[in-house]
Amino acid sequence: MRRYIKAFVICLTTLVALSCGNQHKAESVVKDFLDENMMSADYSISFNGIDSTRNLTDSMINVMKINAKNNSLFKKNIAYGTNKGKKPYILTKTRICNGKDTVPYTFYLDKTMQNVIAFKMN
Repeated sequence: MRRYIKAFVICLTTLVALSCGNQHKAESVVKDFLDENMMSADYSISFNGIDSTRNLTDSMINVMKINAKNNSLFKKNIAYGTNKGKKPYILTKTRICNGKDTVPYTFYLDKTMQNVIAFKMN
């Protein structure tokens, strides 16, 4: 019985460590994306965990990209990564403070967490 508890604790610790690494990687990719694509470099961001989804369609991604062009906080010609429909997508919810405004956003990354595929204002 003691051996099972020990194995369980080791597995749980490993999962937590991997999860923290993925969170950091997702945060880094989103911050790099924002540094390249926001109109102003004067912003702060907070993150609220990562998750995955298979419910995102290509048409939904296209709508988010069109909406992003009309967002005054971002440049018009945003360079997104490509994913070519490989699911699941990784998502992270954020709050971006720019001046006096604080706005919640969701960023969608490819499953390798190397590129932002799309984002939306919540």
